[in-house]
Amino acid sequence: MFLSQELLFDTIVDTKNIFVTIRTSLILHNYKNASGEQQILLRISCNGTERLPLGLYINPKDWNKKKQLALESSQELIDLNLTLKRELGKINDLQIFYRLSDIRPSIERVVRDYQSNLGFQDFNVFFKRILDERKPTINKSTYAKEQAIHNKLKAFRRKIPFSDIDRKFFFDFRNHLASIGNEKTTRNGNVKVLKKYLRYAVKFGVKLNIDLEDITAGPTKGQKNYLNKDEIKLLYDYYTSSFITKSKQICLGYFLTSCFTGLRISDILNQKRETLLNGYFQFTHVKTGKYQNMELNNKAIEIINHCDELFIKFYSAGHIRRTVKDIAAFVGITKDIDYHTSRHSFGTNAIIVGIDKYKLQHLMNHSDIKETEVYIHLAAHEQNTKADLLDNLW
Repeated sequence: MFLSQELLFDTIVDTKNIFVTIRTSLILHNYKNASGEQQILLRISCNGTERLPLGLYINPKDWNKKKQLALESSQELIDLNLTLKRELGKINDLQIFYRLSDIRPSIERVVRDYQSNLGFQDFNVFFKRILDERKPTINKSTYAKEQAIHNKLKAFRRKIPFSDIDRKFFFDFRNHLASIGNEKTTRNGNVKVLKKYLRYAVKFGVKLNIDLEDITAGPTKGQKNYLNKDEIKLLYDYYTSSFITKSKQICLGYFLTSCFTGLRISDILNQKRETLLNGYFQFTHVKTGKYQNMELNNKAIEIINHCDELFIKFYSAGHIRRTVKDIAAFVGITKDIDYHTSRHSFGTNAIIVGIDKYKLQHLMNHSDIKETEVYIHLAAHEQNTKADLLDNLW
């Protein structure tokens, strides 16, 4: 319930029963605009006082100074009061947060927390707001991945008070991910991201009922699925067939381009057709931020030239994965297709046809040669070890 004149909160901050009083009130700015309206200010007092403009205006004749609310003489003024009560509710949420976290806030801390609107009661709200704040500083693929994890978290439980986060919470969340078909490594990766955002919350002063070090995410890298030369040939034949639909051809074209360049799908989807006519990919990697100038091999150029809408019309990475997975099943490929299959296929087949591992490291933009050497072990499982280059894969 909102108090009409003043919200008075006593926050216990230590064992000596020291209290911090947070007082809030709504007042009108003295200045009147051309319409005769005055801006509503939120005054916060807590070891100091700040007056914060709310960006809301009202004619002083419609303002009840005693109740510090608008006179509800119209629907517009009723809606204004709802907005004002929402703002006061944010202070109420902070009060609860400070009490539960044993925090003695300064006026600067109260203002910062109020304006950041991070959602200190609900992990879902906090996660989303921190993610959106990080968006300008992280690459698109990271944002998309963590946004997808947040969506799964909301589907799992709409509201998640920080006080509810314990071992059982992680156990139940893992079971939810399994129920929607996520592999073990994906579940581990999702838990790892949740722990990261919970650490952000701890830095803001949130107290958890669990030590995050006691929660083990587990390995996030699973078996690298790749397609051998015969399986890629099946997809290529379908790609060049007369009965493939245009939308499927475009999706498969991006996948096959990745199979013959080793580029991540996220980098493939950042290319434009007009920049490919000279036979080069010139781009900055979405994941690493590194610039690369890559000459296309003949097979990649052939794939691009075969479909006139490739690198003109685009689909999401998820749509491409689902489409290629359906096509693979249709042509008799039983392997699981994911976002990385095309890149792993390039790495494995490049080793098979004799490309030097250091050249492959450069082509795949690996910072550590050990990442590249994984493909040597994968290639050992294949029987075909002829020394032709990728253009002569079949």
